[in-house]
Amino acid sequence: MPIGSPSRTGTRSLRGAIVDNSSTAEPTTPRETVGGAPDHTVGHVNTGTGTATSPPETGADGRGRPAVSVVIACYNGEDTLGVQLDALARQIDPPTFEVVLADNGSTDGSAGLARSYTDRLELRVVDASDVKGPAHARNIGVGAARARYIAFCDADDEVADDWVRQAHTALDSGEHEFIAGRVDIEKLNSAATRRSRQMVQQEGLQESGVGVGLKHAGAGNMAFHREAFEQVGGFDEALRCLQDSDLCWRMQLAGTRLDYVRDLVIYTRLRSTVRDMCRQAYLYGRSFAQLEGRYGVERQDSPDDRHGPVPAAGPSARAGHVDTLVRRARRVRDLGLGGAAWQVAWHVGHQVGKRGVRRHPVHIQSHQPV
Repeated sequence: MPIGSPSRTGTRSLRGAIVDNSSTAEPTTPRETVGGAPDHTVGHVNTGTGTATSPPETGADGRGRPAVSVVIACYNGEDTLGVQLDALARQIDPPTFEVVLADNGSTDGSAGLARSYTDRLELRVVDASDVKGPAHARNIGVGAARARYIAFCDADDEVADDWVRQAHTALDSGEHEFIAGRVDIEKLNSAATRRSRQMVQQEGLQESGVGVGLKHAGAGNMAFHREAFEQVGGFDEALRCLQDSDLCWRMQLAGTRLDYVRDLVIYTRLRSTVRDMCRQAYLYGRSFAQLEGRYGVERQDSPDDRHGPVPAAGPSARAGHVDTLVRRARRVRDLGLGGAAWQVAWHVGHQVGKRGVRRHPVHIQSHQPV
């Protein structure tokens, strides 16, 4: 079902304005604002109305449909985008692929930089400026993509030299419809920055205390059959962050298994300043509270806390809290100032988010496989 087509619970539009490779080109289709409240029935997110067409067999330049569409959501990514585009341009034995850069209203030179790669990559810039946020940008990018297989990477990361081939091989094998790969934090980060976060998805999928016991993955290294993505209506644009976790759970609840492909590698760039770490952690905490309200399971520890949750009240609560404080003091020593700041900001965001959350538990239909 194409994005924008009616489903059992509503419709959504992900149609964006596709801009050609010249810097003065006008959009070839009108922009359409996407908004509204999510429908929490599993299998669809209702964020607006509208229509979208199936991807064309050939592009404006007469090229046939590629095997893979690489979608990059971008907002003011000029400082790092070149590293990612260089990595895509040097792919080893890739299938035919295109790059769709979904520009979310950048005010720097991101779009111009991307267009400078059109002699090395089949690349288009898509105008996704009408609604702020990576969820909207990625939805617009998928709507503009021409391939059956969609792969996401981020503007501030770097894909491995065989990344496109690995994604295509897995998705074309008949064994996988939805995959996520390994995240490497060694290459692009200093030792101090690496200490600040205990990154998951280096050896497997992510786990969380929220949801229905299903695993999830970051959108920066994710690929799928577009039909599976369209079936659930794409990313929920009502979520400021963690739209990828929500998407993973909805796709699995709709019957699409999420698989980990270790050879699908991306080098990720972590936030390197305390200010940026705190801002990201705060938004993560707030969004996590939204997911708790939606999926009906609440936790008190942050996703990065590997020392266990805060003890509940009870006869041994005082001793338990002392033990927790000792363990977290050790954690500050292990993670350094940045890591400690990340933890504090996450908990602050989580508490703020909980105050504004109205619980709308997801309706899980009994016939849907988990």
